Amino acid sequence: MLIYIRQWQEKVKPQPNTNPLLVILGWLLFGLLLVVGLFVGIIILLFGWLLMLPTMWRRRQQLKEMWKFSKAARAAQRDAQRYAQQQQEYRRNQTDDDVIEGEFKVKRRD
Repeated sequence: MLIYIRQWQEKVKPQPNTNPLLVILGWLLFGLLLVVGLFVGIIILLFGWLLMLPTMWRRRQQLKEMWKFSKAARAAQRDAQRYAQQQQEYRRNQTDDDVIEGEFKVKRRD
């Protein structure tokens, strides 16, 4: 690993007869490239956040609809249970007033 680091140091280190203005210009261009890259990255990040807003709004609407549906389903289930209990109570309390007890004779039609 140290061998690779030394090789990179030798490649990056300016030559002894290099013009100092070119070294400064190289570092300025490198810094400018870093700033431009950072700026482009921030713009892409902000653009992604802007694109995420409609998606989040749509997902929020879907969650609201699911919540309303589940609330309505629970209310319907509660109503059905109440209705079934009322029917059972009605059957228990119902007296057989509709039935007339007694004897009957069948008349012949002659």
